[in-house]
Amino acid sequence: MDVPPPSETAEAVTPEYAQTEDPFRALIEGIELQFPGWGAWRSDTDRWWAFRTAANPLTIEELRAGRRLIVQADTVDELRAAIRAEIELDTSDSAPVGGSSRAKSHERPR
Repeated sequence: MDVPPPSETAEAVTPEYAQTEDPFRALIEGIELQFPGWGAWRSDTDRWWAFRTAANPLTIEELRAGRRLIVQADTVDELRAAIRAEIELDTSDSAPVGGSSRAKSHERPR
């Protein structure tokens, strides 16, 4: 009876860069826990990025008004501040319109 050849070990087929532990994983998980509805990553250019998840999408009107789906920063603290600024816009809007949780005005404070 023919049998398939033995499979290679995971170590042999996993690229070297994927075998190392991500030193920023704890920071990323902390950001994602601190800011539900946002995901985060650190790019290979050492920039920090965060994106809105599908849990709280923006409308076309909000995007046209300057709201951001993705924010970026040089440091973790700057990234947290950028996310907070977007969240403040989410929560500083006026009363809901037509039963929606979104508000009338979506202008950035000056």
